[in-house]
Amino acid sequence: MGRPSNKDLIERARQLEAQLLELQSGADEQADRIRHLRREVAAMALDLPAGEGRMGESALTSEIKLAAAVAIERAQSEFKLNVTEPGLGGRSDRIGVYIRGDEGLQWSWEKPYTKNGQFAWCGAFAAQCWASLLPQIRKKTLPSTYRLWRDWQARRVEPSSLRPGDIVVVFNDSATEADREKKPYGQHITLCKELAGDGKFSTFEGNARAYGPDGKYREGVGTRERALSSIAAVYRPQEQDLA
Repeated sequence: MGRPSNKDLIERARQLEAQLLELQSGADEQADRIRHLRREVAAMALDLPAGEGRMGESALTSEIKLAAAVAIERAQSEFKLNVTEPGLGGRSDRIGVYIRGDEGLQWSWEKPYTKNGQFAWCGAFAAQCWASLLPQIRKKTLPSTYRLWRDWQARRVEPSSLRPGDIVVVFNDSATEADREKKPYGQHITLCKELAGDGKFSTFEGNARAYGPDGKYREGVGTRERALSSIAAVYRPQEQDLA
């Protein structure tokens, strides 16, 4: 069998391109349909009588668990990049991506991040990890411990039910009882990585003193253990929060 002619190759390439476009169109339609059905299921679950909530909760939980797992994967990826504050030898350019980028806060008006302390970006890191959330949530809710407390009461869960991917607001290590009373909504935003036992949990967090991928304790994106007693509030996104 001889080599196909150039004409045959060009025709085959056109056919493949047409098939690719058709598949892409179908994939886009399916994605839109999935988003529509997801929102419809979420709305129905909210309307279920209290005694019939389990079926709706079961349907919703799997979607949130998947989104939380993706958030942790994204946090792990950022952690591996060795993101540090400027001047500490790591990928400080990523901080600006969290603040200004399309998958983070989308605060494009902010100046490029060039020095430590220029922006409290712990919520921006959480937004980057939870890129599946609606843009308005990442823009307005996640940057602020206060707005999380004010607007996400329905998403609060008990620390005893903490699971990976939950958005956990904590008090700083130096916080006093007076600090806790003054700001009951907490001081710093983290993600739960896993429960660590002995009344502790481990985190992925940004804008923090924590351990980097090289095991060094420094400022940037890192992981560390925190006491459950340091928790101000735990938030778990709901289906209707997903984009």
